[in-house]
Amino acid sequence: MYDLRLDQLEDWLEIFFDDANFTLSTASDDASFRRYFRIERSNLSFIAMDAPPEKENSERFVEIAELLRNNNIHAPKIIDKDLDLGFLLIEDLGSKTFLQALNKSNKLALYKLAIDELIKIQAIDLQDQTLSQYDEALLKTELNLLIDWYLPKNTSQQSLDKLHQLFDQLVQNSLNSPQVFVHRDYHCRNLMITNSNISVIDFQDAVIGSNTYDLVSLLKDAYFELSQHDLTALLGYYHTQTNNTNSFDEFEKQFDLMGLQRHLKILGIFMRLSLRDGKNQYLDNIPLVKKYTLQMADKYPEFAFLKALL
Repeated sequence: MYDLRLDQLEDWLEIFFDDANFTLSTASDDASFRRYFRIERSNLSFIAMDAPPEKENSERFVEIAELLRNNNIHAPKIIDKDLDLGFLLIEDLGSKTFLQALNKSNKLALYKLAIDELIKIQAIDLQDQTLSQYDEALLKTELNLLIDWYLPKNTSQQSLDKLHQLFDQLVQNSLNSPQVFVHRDYHCRNLMITNSNISVIDFQDAVIGSNTYDLVSLLKDAYFELSQHDLTALLGYYHTQTNNTNSFDEFEKQFDLMGLQRHLKILGIFMRLSLRDGKNQYLDNIPLVKKYTLQMADKYPEFAFLKALL
């Protein structure tokens, strides 16, 4: 099947390199409309991003990449760009993801490295930045994905009323916590291991929001499950390293509620990816996300209604 955008990307690369002496192979795609290709030329390697401009904001990607790099966070360097076409040529950070690097012997050390990098990200001065706020409207819109895409259409009004009360509680938990730079997908597939360091990708949807959002993304990952022992240890590590003024119990509840907010949203997103976009592979990750959600329904009596609802 003819791929017009791939043909246009190759033409754009030929202009940049001033010849066609390169090879192009699929590097990855993701839950958005972006695609990534590895470009190899004269023993050098680059990544080309195809981001249709009518569907993706490449300008935001460039701005946030520069913000991260200016704050000593290893995000990919932008080598060339055409924002009108939606093409970027960026630094190749390699092919080893955080998930692929994990093993029994290095697991806790790698997670602490990722937490240390997250703390650096959260220390970015946002006073003069134009990032959007993770405000009530956005939080509610995301939570409603559960109703719009995951729950049966005949869900009772009584259940929906309880759910909306829960949404209000989760939104207030998010808004009433320290507000920092939020990557929004800080997890094992969006962190790369480059020369034993953490590199960050897929950050274009960043906002200003709760300090526990990215921590939840990392420690209650939709693609990898930590043991409860390791989760508690790493949560304690973050709590100590940030000199958090809340008690650990208070901080843990804030973290739990943020996790519930994120996982209810993800159930809706993964179902939408399948039903709307034909990306059925995300259905395989629903059981773990649902497990996280039901753990909160068991831990907090006020959320017990979720067990029947889900």
